[in-house]
Amino acid sequence: MPKKISLKQFLMRTGKFSKAFEAEKAVSGGKVLVDNKIIRNKNYFFDQKKSIVKYEGEKLKRAAKLYFLMNKPAGYICQKSPEEKSVYDIIKKSEIESELSSSLFAVGRLDKDAEGLIVITNDGMLANKIMKPENKIAKKYYVILESSIDIKKIKMLEKEVVINVDNEPYKTKPGKVEILGPKQLFLSISEGKKRQIKKMLEAIGNKAVYLKRVSIGSLQLGNLKPGEIKKISREEILRKLFC
Repeated sequence: MPKKISLKQFLMRTGKFSKAFEAEKAVSGGKVLVDNKIIRNKNYFFDQKKSIVKYEGEKLKRAAKLYFLMNKPAGYICQKSPEEKSVYDIIKKSEIESELSSSLFAVGRLDKDAEGLIVITNDGMLANKIMKPENKIAKKYYVILESSIDIKKIKMLEKEVVINVDNEPYKTKPGKVEILGPKQLFLSISEGKKRQIKKMLEAIGNKAVYLKRVSIGSLQLGNLKPGEIKKISREEILRKLFC
């Protein structure tokens, strides 16, 4: 069966709207037609391959699929926000055509004070594939700790530790630790709970004072500078994450 998409999702992937509320307002205002019928429900699902969507008389289509790697700087969030600096501000200032840039979104997130590798795309199917926990894609982080490494406690991260997720205790999957110095290490995990690295370290009595994601699977941060964007192909992402 063909996979259906919600009207809001479709509109945001056309690049016609830079903010979700703009798309929602267009729908509720009766300005969007699907197969010549006014649809006022943003969560209306339809087959985008068979249906025709129009906005103010203009036929809309999804933007060409794009793929980028970004080195997210510290101080930026991964969500769209009118109040805080966001990775979308960086995208808008790039050389990507404005309508195409409006269709892009970050795959996975990093905390505001963390930096490092994120994937930017407008390919929802690939994003879902990357985010699926069962695919167990390892994410590797460079961490500077507040306190010196206690070997016995650090090794607990390679088994399981209990952290708080949505006010419930959660046992993490085993991670992989590479000790680099008295207060420095690489920590690799295949999960992506909110603030997971920081919570795991807090669970063993330590604290991350600096956090940078250096790889996702075999995709490497490399020489990308903070705030820099590099184009990549879908084929390369698939090869480095799923082969």
